[in-house]
Amino acid sequence: MQFDNVDKQIINALYQSGRESLTSLKDIIFKKDDETMSHTGIAKRITKLEDKDILKVQGNININEINYKTLFILMEWSNYEEIKSIVSSYSECPRVFLLAQVTGQYNLIMGVLGQSLDVLHRYVNHCGPTNKKGLLHSALIFGSDFIRPKYLPLNLFSNESNEHNCGNICVDCEAYLDGKCDGCGNF
Repeated sequence: MQFDNVDKQIINALYQSGRESLTSLKDIIFKKDDETMSHTGIAKRITKLEDKDILKVQGNININEINYKTLFILMEWSNYEEIKSIVSSYSECPRVFLLAQVTGQYNLIMGVLGQSLDVLHRYVNHCGPTNKKGLLHSALIFGSDFIRPKYLPLNLFSNESNEHNCGNICVDCEAYLDGKCDGCGNF
């Protein structure tokens, strides 16, 4: 999709502050050099971008400020069917903030979030995809502070738990039963 100048201005303004009101946006979004957009016109543009799944205005979280840690799992899977299975299994996991197919030595990368390195280690050992059939090779990279993006779109505090999608049921997990893990739905 090609963005026109108005769409670019709206996206930039919302990037700077997603809390901007339509009334304040109408003062900074220009149709022409000296003609501003109406708040109704801006609302229609935002709705159009949302309907096309191009834009989503949401509350994002600075994980550095809440002292959460990150883990990147680089994986090489034996075939595309295995990749599709992992993506399907982990796409709704509350700990996973990134799933992307990549080219090179690895063919899938996963970003995982945890309250501590211990939580991330337990995730790898008990819940993560590195224990699944079809994995040829993997590498783990534990991250320190996130530099960019500063804020991540995370749904940490949903009442829904989707840990069953990965095939690991918390109530059957040794780490969960021993009290070493609170489960993926508990942030």
